[in-house]
Amino acid sequence: MTPSVLGAPIGGRFTSAVAQRVGMVIFLTGMIGVITAIAAGTLVFFIIATILAGAGQGIAISAATRGLLRGSTLADRAPIFSAIYLLCYSGAAFPSLISGKLSNTFSLPQIAVGYGGLALLATLFAVIGARNPHADTTANDGSSRSIK
Repeated sequence: MTPSVLGAPIGGRFTSAVAQRVGMVIFLTGMIGVITAIAAGTLVFFIIATILAGAGQGIAISAATRGLLRGSTLADRAPIFSAIYLLCYSGAAFPSLISGKLSNTFSLPQIAVGYGGLALLATLFAVIGARNPHADTTANDGSSRSIK
């Protein structure tokens, strides 16, 4: 999680969509490194790959949060953050519970490859679906905002 904090300021240098894409590609690269390091049994490479994945995660999460909060009022932010935290913690908890159950059947490298597959799917989703937020010009009073 510490490298995630390092990635957030880097993401601020790009638009929200570009930062999400860059962050997820860096995260995927780090995950490939983690899987490779586990398979090779190389601790130093594992630590480097984990730092890379964490920084990429920080870039992507900060960019996505920035995009979701753009144009929101202070009153809107609590529900937005509640939804973000619910999705993030669920997204971390469910794969962990599943991999814990699968640990009786599969080895650590096999489970790591499964996580890598999830990272690949998330990266594809971010690369295809990332959009910059912009004002909704169809609103009557101009105060509504949509994220596209």
